[in-house]
Amino acid sequence: MSILALDGADVWFEQHGAGGDVVISSASGFGPYPAILAEDPYDCTVVTVQARGFGRSTHLARPPAAGWLDQWGADVLAVADHLGIDTFVYTGVSHGAGIGWHLARNHPERLRALVSVVGTPHDRSGDTSSSAGRRRVVEGRRDPAVLREQFGIIGGPTEGEERLGIRERTLARLVEHHLAYTEEEALVNQGMPFPEAADNEELAKILATVEVPVLSLAGLRDGVISPQSALRAATAVRHSKTVLFEDEGHFMAEERPRRLAREVKVFLAELADYETNGGHWR
Repeated sequence: MSILALDGADVWFEQHGAGGDVVISSASGFGPYPAILAEDPYDCTVVTVQARGFGRSTHLARPPAAGWLDQWGADVLAVADHLGIDTFVYTGVSHGAGIGWHLARNHPERLRALVSVVGTPHDRSGDTSSSAGRRRVVEGRRDPAVLREQFGIIGGPTEGEERLGIRERTLARLVEHHLAYTEEEALVNQGMPFPEAADNEELAKILATVEVPVLSLAGLRDGVISPQSALRAATAVRHSKTVLFEDEGHFMAEERPRRLAREVKVFLAELADYETNGGHWR
């Protein structure tokens, strides 16, 4: 694990594995995904970048001038440059996927592909400064009951003894983790990707400008990223691939990372063939 000093801030990153496909991911923190992609049989080189404002990266008293998502994207590129990585597959979960959508739009020359996990840009209803769920988490940041209720809504419904047990452990970890945040960490509200899109029509037009190969993995029981959001990206982004899990919600990267990793492995094989075939799927 290493720290990279950038314009007065430290950004923490860690490398996992040394395989063929280079995968970079950024987020406030990480569960088993995406580091699992460094394991057999996926065998990728995975670099995880802790987003500025959290954990071992520098905490900020106010949002960066560029906005959270674009600043985090710039930090990803700086880490890639530091490691001598020209192009890479970016993957992110939830707000981490939002970073990837900004990279895909603003720096497509750096991405071989984007793998978005429960992170297609939110539905629009006028206010793009934040999702309602994120606002509620910020407001209730010191109240475990509020956090438990809101994370339950975000995760979405599930059933069955095994899955309910996993969900309860997920919620307990999330509440404990958020209660341990510093005040600076707890107040971070990254807003929605592409905040200039005030309605869904404008958002679809922006998504249509994304030209890098995209794999979107979405849970239809997600309590914050709706099925309509996933389908909007699926229809707007040319040549994209979308996998919809009926029985998963917003926490599937935490709860069932191997389901995601298997889909990523298939996509990476398809991506190699796409690149060999001159940018054509077959």
